[in-house]
Amino acid sequence: MVRVSPRMAAGSIAIGVLAGVLVAAPSAQAANQPIVVWADQIRADVLNAQFPQGFQDMKLKIVVKDSLAAIKEALATVKPADAPDVIAAEHESTGELVDSKLVRSITLGKERLGLFPKNVLNGFRYNSRIYGVPVQFENLAMVTNVSLVAKQPQNFKRVVTVASKLVNSGKATAGIAVGQGDSGSAYNMYPFFSGLGGYAFGLDAKGNINTSDVGIASPAFIASSGQIKNWNAAKVINSSLTTQGAKDAFIAGKAPFWITGPWDLNTIVALPFGYRITSVPSMVSGRATSPLLGMKGFMVTIYAQAHQMKKAADAFVIEGLSRAGVQAAFANAARRMPANVKAGSGISDARLKAFGAAGAAGVAIPNVPAMQDVWGPLGTAWAVSTKGSGATAPVSAFTDAQTKVISAISTRG
Repeated sequence: MVRVSPRMAAGSIAIGVLAGVLVAAPSAQAANQPIVVWADQIRADVLNAQFPQGFQDMKLKIVVKDSLAAIKEALATVKPADAPDVIAAEHESTGELVDSKLVRSITLGKERLGLFPKNVLNGFRYNSRIYGVPVQFENLAMVTNVSLVAKQPQNFKRVVTVASKLVNSGKATAGIAVGQGDSGSAYNMYPFFSGLGGYAFGLDAKGNINTSDVGIASPAFIASSGQIKNWNAAKVINSSLTTQGAKDAFIAGKAPFWITGPWDLNTIVALPFGYRITSVPSMVSGRATSPLLGMKGFMVTIYAQAHQMKKAADAFVIEGLSRAGVQAAFANAARRMPANVKAGSGISDARLKAFGAAGAAGVAIPNVPAMQDVWGPLGTAWAVSTKGSGATAPVSAFTDAQTKVISAISTRG
């Protein structure tokens, strides 16, 4: 049985368009019709290895695309007959894909909801519904050079004190090696931002992202932002340091602390000195320094229903891809923490588990299109307020960023 195409003559199957989405009337599903999955190479290899005979008597057709971004782009223009039933995706794309009516919500059920940390699953939650199963997550942590810092600081004030002394003595060229550059980095600076009380968007009463509640210049953040002036005075953070520059300084033993993620594990393993991987210590009592969480997972497309494959696609994503063994395979291939808690507990790489632990209080990168309006202004606010001599006052920098974000969101309508 071939996939239904709008160009096929009407016969036993009636084709129509409802709300811009191809809809096919019910028909008998041929036994040899596969579940078509679009994935990048890393995840395609795992799928082929984990499901060599398909899933629940259903064959799988794995189509390899260049990247997850390429998958999202192609899904917007593909002909319905050639469209996938399931896609690999980054959670940040959820809102865009839902708003474009390209993916369907799924129902995990209480048992499977319990397989994932809430903050990880929230990445695929949009308008009170879940649109995907996460298979991995990543986040920032703080790596400490134990040759320079024998005793791990228990709060951020102590981090600043230790780093400042090392810089002033000439033993370090960077106190806290965190990459920014001229445009800043809202992502790299988010643990500091959240630690001082800032947030991108608040939540409504149902727990959904509320883009009307912008927290870049929240009262809590403004009240704590004086700490940024102290960091400038202590010469521990400087926005002129790029991501590569921060990495180079730490590798050379010229920075006691480095803010990075599991993508740098190969570099960390090869370090010529001892190190610890921890979360960024608290800056304000009772407030977590939450890094942003980035999830990758799988979603069921709107075309699965048109192909008469919705039930099979749902079962594959919900049942097949949430399994601990499958999740562990994805995690090992990408060298990231699995989303499934049981799979995570079985990870043997202590370094990777340390990064995962640092993400326990993390928050999912907001998956709404309006987040694109946040990155630039928030990054710039950090760049101008942490450049050392001549830095812009934090209150002014972040208030200006908030104004720009609100204005940009208002133009979206």
